[in-house]
Amino acid sequence: MTGNDDRNRVLEATDIVDLIGSDIPLQRKGRDFVGKCPFHDDKSPSMRVVPQKQLYWCFPCGSGGSAFDWMMNYHKMEFVEALKALAERANVALTPFKPERGGGGGGGGGADPERPSERKRVAAANVQAHAFFRMLLGHAKHGAEARAYLERRGVTAEMVEAFELGYAPDGWDGLAKTIAAKGWPLDDHVLAQTVKPRKTGDGHFDFLRHRLVFPILDGFKRPLAFGGRKLREEDEPKYLNSPETAVFNKSATLYGIHRAQRPIVQSRTAVLVEGYTDVVACHQAGAENVVAALGTALTPEHVRTLKRSCDRVILVMDGDAAGQKAADRAVEVFLSGGLDVAMATLPGGKDPDELLQEGGLDAWNAALDAAEDAL
Repeated sequence: MTGNDDRNRVLEATDIVDLIGSDIPLQRKGRDFVGKCPFHDDKSPSMRVVPQKQLYWCFPCGSGGSAFDWMMNYHKMEFVEALKALAERANVALTPFKPERGGGGGGGGGADPERPSERKRVAAANVQAHAFFRMLLGHAKHGAEARAYLERRGVTAEMVEAFELGYAPDGWDGLAKTIAAKGWPLDDHVLAQTVKPRKTGDGHFDFLRHRLVFPILDGFKRPLAFGGRKLREEDEPKYLNSPETAVFNKSATLYGIHRAQRPIVQSRTAVLVEGYTDVVACHQAGAENVVAALGTALTPEHVRTLKRSCDRVILVMDGDAAGQKAADRAVEVFLSGGLDVAMATLPGGKDPDELLQEGGLDAWNAALDAAEDAL
């Protein structure tokens, strides 16, 4: 069958050691590799990855399987999502889908025999909104103010593309009108919270309006949610984040992880900063093991997420009272979670963006080298 052909071709093209090694640290042990199993509280490396068989296995908890099993269990994907993600990763062209005659699949007419899950509906709506925001940032007229802001901040075109930045238009219903014009499922966008119903019950309004949009992407660059930074001084709040949805758990999600995951695993160290622009500035300067929490206090879920990938976290918080208070809370959470944590204070009370613009990567690395153990 064609589906099995695609599955087999993708498996043959996937190096399971490289795949799993991009998510968690692995060490060679004889002909195999071992790592701490992310599916249970593993105190010592219990998970074995076997290159010859292209399989992984954890004896204590029984988790294991092929690259597809890893994607479905670790990245919470369904099989088709895993197939597409691995195919893209391995540059394998999948067989185009052709619905059978008389079948219920794919076309514009008729309902699916089984209604998609809420998770699938929200994920699809996020993809549509993400494409809309990205298109508008490049629009000659509508995206001009957002592009000017990025230029003032010194954000390069490469970083705009790497972080897939966008723009939410000025006005109450730019996205809502586009949803109607394109025939996108309005109910799905309400679930995704990209638009909200008016209190009068007459129509819908956009969640983000006249803001630079920072899509919150997972490790496979799927948009989970959106953050928006104000472009007008009088608009409040300065940053606005999507509410939680079926695909977005704010307490376990880190901004920038789609670029930072592999560098974190390779260095065994994660650097945690406070905001979207700090993450972008660090990656632009070449410091790529940097992520940020999403406007929330650090949680035990954040710690568990990072603990899978590294042994040490360096906190870089603002030098003001609020930043120091946040750092104190974060230290307590990390220490209770069993991760080594250090605190870096940037010279002169600068934020990461300012330090990198003035002193470059050398100044940044010097500040991290001087980080003090939290204890």
